[in-house]
Amino acid sequence: MEPTIAPDAGRRMSRASLWVRPVLMTVGGLAVAALLLLADQEIAAALLVLAAVFMGYWTSPLRAGRHEPFTQALARRDDAHAIILWAPGDPLSARLQTAVRGDREDVAWVNVLRDPCAVEFLEAHGGRGALPLVVVGSTVLRRATASQYLEAKAEGEQRAAAAG
Repeated sequence: MEPTIAPDAGRRMSRASLWVRPVLMTVGGLAVAALLLLADQEIAAALLVLAAVFMGYWTSPLRAGRHEPFTQALARRDDAHAIILWAPGDPLSARLQTAVRGDREDVAWVNVLRDPCAVEFLEAHGGRGALPLVVVGSTVLRRATASQYLEAKAEGEQRAAAAG
């Protein structure tokens, strides 16, 4: 198994372990849907099947999402630009992606599963447990929330305005 990202414990996480959550979500949802079918709740069962399949996909490595090569993102690193390292299947990354929507010129999304350079940077800042990792200028935020991202972005823009 090829190691991809170092979690907090210092162990390396294999690509196979990235499938645990999506498989459990899908199988669990389908099992509950089967119980709903046995209770003659066809509509609820159908809705749960759709939700289980969607959540299984959303939390799986299949969801490629937005990605810019890390070296390209670093070339634009400054106080007015954010770099967000994320991984499919990471719940906090998914929350931040939901909060920071749309194609934005001031944000670079880097999928760490697709970029070895990003993995090295992530390991230097705490490993997989640091996701999502937000970089705004010299500020690096581990396990960043939407409000932390917005605060760092505002502070970065103030620094950029003061410098220029």
